[in-house]
Amino acid sequence: MKLRLLTILGMLYGVMLVYASLMPFDFVLGEHIGHQIHRFWSYWPFNHTARISGSDVVSNLALYVPLGWLITVRCRLGGVRVYLSLMIAVLICSTVSACVELAQITTLSRTSSAADWLLNTISGCSGATAGAICGKGLWVGGIQWLRRCWNTRPVDIATLALMGLLSADALAPYIPTILLKQVWHSLKRSHFDIVGGLALHPWHWWVVTRVLVYAVLTMLLAAWGGQKPDLKRCIRAAAMAACFALSLELAKPMIVSRTINMANVLTSWSGCFVAVSVGAFFASRVATHRKLGLAIAALLTYLFYLWWIPFNFVWDPELFRKEVPSPVELLPFYHYAMGAKLNHVRLFVQSVFLQGILVYLLRLRFGWFEGAGTRIALAAIFAGALGLLLEGGQIFLPSRTPSVTDIYCFALGGVLGAWIRRPTHALSANSEFFL
Repeated sequence: MKLRLLTILGMLYGVMLVYASLMPFDFVLGEHIGHQIHRFWSYWPFNHTARISGSDVVSNLALYVPLGWLITVRCRLGGVRVYLSLMIAVLICSTVSACVELAQITTLSRTSSAADWLLNTISGCSGATAGAICGKGLWVGGIQWLRRCWNTRPVDIATLALMGLLSADALAPYIPTILLKQVWHSLKRSHFDIVGGLALHPWHWWVVTRVLVYAVLTMLLAAWGGQKPDLKRCIRAAAMAACFALSLELAKPMIVSRTINMANVLTSWSGCFVAVSVGAFFASRVATHRKLGLAIAALLTYLFYLWWIPFNFVWDPELFRKEVPSPVELLPFYHYAMGAKLNHVRLFVQSVFLQGILVYLLRLRFGWFEGAGTRIALAAIFAGALGLLLEGGQIFLPSRTPSVTDIYCFALGGVLGAWIRRPTHALSANSEFFL
């Protein structure tokens, strides 16, 4: 099972890399091919006078790490020796990247570059090295932990996932810096004035994205380990969530283009305080089905808010015509593939994860999507329809741009929420608190 899962994940990731790298598949034979070949070696580091953006370097260095890691771990679990596993992983990553770059020579929208091939090869080598050193133990231990947690403490997995999404949001665009000049510039632009920081967003933005989110995180932490949340555990969880929020904010000056805003910390702490105030009552007085209903309502509120803010809907036929996607934008994951930034990975994970949780909660509360033959298809249709509603609403928002890619992500999240099996002990101590 472990080997088959690794093989499937590796193949899916490899196909995704090729698919995203060749999007939008505008292959043409013509004079531009000669121009592409001529410029193939014209980029840094092969051309020392050329310049390359830091975001491109970071993206290319991160892109093939998962593939190298998956291949190496698959080989190691299959009994292949360490050095041979490394060689196989690096060779496959380098070959895939070379094939992509060669194929890009015949495209109009993509630029073929030896620099990308070099950085991708280094990326695959880094992932392979990590896989050779600790990948086998991490994979086996991680799978065992996930199975154990899913059967007895599923809320622990949700807690880690939420903390991961909050960290990814705080550290975007994932361009770290250690230049003191850059860090000092970020500190000077930071908002240590609470009133000035709060003025950057409307009050409802702080309530939904900070108070609500950190209240939920605090209650999840209070239920960690399958314990019944009481006042003492809620206070301890609030302290942990507050430290987490502060650490994320203090890390922002180390990220290019990010600054500290102490209003983020204050409103997050407010969410922790709300959780302490109502957490114990919520755990002991509210029935399980009502908790599920509240969780579904909170998640739907968050989704609609996130997709429709700032709610400045207008009826403008000219705007409507501009926002309607072109045929090429209907390709699966077109916008993420063409953007090719790490932030698009975050958006992809966020969209899939939130829809997966929503569909799963609907299964628990109302018994939806439980049919043996149709549950995955119905969940995909439901989640896709919700995505169509949310993205369709953005057509009437001048400051938002609808994306068909998000609809595909919603449908994929629905499939995930319907596909995963329910825990063996779905109503254990901490599951009763939220599930």
